[in-house]
Amino acid sequence: MIASGTRVVGDSVAGPHWARQATKARSATDGFDRRRRPGPLALALLAPFVIAAQAAAQAGGGGVQRHALNAAADAPPADAPAAVRHAEEWEVLLTPYLWASGLEGEVGSRGRSTEVDLGFRDVVEDLDGALMLPIELRKGRWGLLSELILIRLSKQSGTPGPLFGSVELAADETIVQLLPFYRMTPRESVALDLLAGGRLWHMSAELDFAPGVLPGVVVDATERWIDPIIGVRTIADIGRRWRIHGYGDIGGFGIGSDLTWQLLGTIGYEIGTGTVLRFGYRHLDVDFENEENGFIFDVGTGGWILGVTIVL
Repeated sequence: MIASGTRVVGDSVAGPHWARQATKARSATDGFDRRRRPGPLALALLAPFVIAAQAAAQAGGGGVQRHALNAAADAPPADAPAAVRHAEEWEVLLTPYLWASGLEGEVGSRGRSTEVDLGFRDVVEDLDGALMLPIELRKGRWGLLSELILIRLSKQSGTPGPLFGSVELAADETIVQLLPFYRMTPRESVALDLLAGGRLWHMSAELDFAPGVLPGVVVDATERWIDPIIGVRTIADIGRRWRIHGYGDIGGFGIGSDLTWQLLGTIGYEIGTGTVLRFGYRHLDVDFENEENGFIFDVGTGGWILGVTIVL
């Protein structure tokens, strides 16, 4: 006989992690047994990209045109022309983009969890809404990278394990990122920025386990946390309106999540003054767990991006 379903609700401001196969909560050693994405190596992976970018830029020689975003890096002298002084005013850069991303990882709460492996098509089919809004502010060597990400998903299928018939996942994800940066090489064809700041996560998830060997159960949870972040960005002009862009960060450090990291690489083409068309790949990873309520959110989001940078 199959009993009727139950509902378990969790609400916390500590941090999210999503579900494992719905049998039991993680043991203290689970973290060593489960699949681990290469987060600690995230920034190290940028090193070949930076070296290649610098070599490409040097090969371009004097014919390389500086990127519009690097043109006003150093403060002008007091007697500089008005046009030069104007470049030292705040610049605002808007980069709307499309992210053809998929999801892979583990989500759960209260001892119930599921493995999630969704391609871009799976995500789009039940995507209720999404917004990606990155804005960059710059003045001389100093600047701020900010981004707002809103994603709402419903009816996503996961792996229920042997004890349930099926499982569906619904989730609301909000990410707010603020990263002040300092430009280390403002007059070079390859610019290098050092970043340090934070990333706020707010996650709401619902797992609906259909009856199987065990009765059906619905698990709700909401988590919120902030990860400290450090990172590096490089921008290189490679001539004839082309430029490449590499970015990597790492954070969490057990303060918010156990670990979060991100890699982004794009190639851009200047289609007009202050307007650059970009194409590349982005991966954002987070591993968070609240041991008090068993909330798990260990998910990687990655896919191709297409966007345009506009200087306002």
